[in-house]
Amino acid sequence: MSRSIFDEYDIFKTMHPVKVEVMKELVKNMQGRQMKEAAPLLMAAGSRLQGQNLSFTPEEVSVLMEILTKDMSPEEKARVEMMKNIVRKKR
Repeated sequence: MSRSIFDEYDIFKTMHPVKVEVMKELVKNMQGRQMKEAAPLLMAAGSRLQGQNLSFTPEEVSVLMEILTKDMSPEEKARVEMMKNIVRKKR
């Protein structure tokens, strides 16, 4: 039986089931896509959570980003980090 990437993180054992479902769908929808295509998918996931009075915690976002970038080259990961830093500075 093959293990899911979600089995590798303890955070999913205690995360709200709706959050887990949204995150799994997001990861599935991102497969084979460039990270630059993530924004609309991330916004849709955030809206879905907001509709249920939920949101991802910073720790959950960190795990999500780790999962989404796990197969990226070091250069692509560096670009994602740069984008995250720009977003943080704008807050």
